[in-house]
Amino acid sequence: MGYFDIPVEHVYGQHVILDYLASKTICSDDLVVVSPDIGGVARARAFAKRLSNAPLAIVDKRSHAHNVAEVMNLIGDVKGKIAIMVDDMIDTAGTIAKGAVLLHEEGG
Repeated sequence: MGYFDIPVEHVYGQHVILDYLASKTICSDDLVVVSPDIGGVARARAFAKRLSNAPLAIVDKRSHAHNVAEVMNLIGDVKGKIAIMVDDMIDTAGTIAKGAVLLHEEGG
C-alpha cells in the first residue's frame, strides 16, 4: 500500500473460503490451520478462530535468497488432520509448495 497513486481495491478471499468450508461436512476437530511462516501467525490464528478455534501449526522457514524458500521445521501437530494453509499473497508459490510437501510428510 502506498506504491500507487490510483485507487486500489483490496479483495480478500477469507469469506469465500469460510463459506466453502461451511458447505462441507468437515468437523473443526479434523482441521488444522497452518501459517506458512512466522509473519502470518496472526492471520492464521484469526482464520482458525473463525473455524471454531481450530488448532494452529506454523511452518518455520529460512530464506537464503529473494523468492527462494527453504522449509526447515513444522511447529504444531498436523497428523491425521485436514490442513488449511493461509497466506496473504502468493508470488512464486515456493513457500506454499514446500510447506505442502512438509505437511504431507508430517501426516497432514
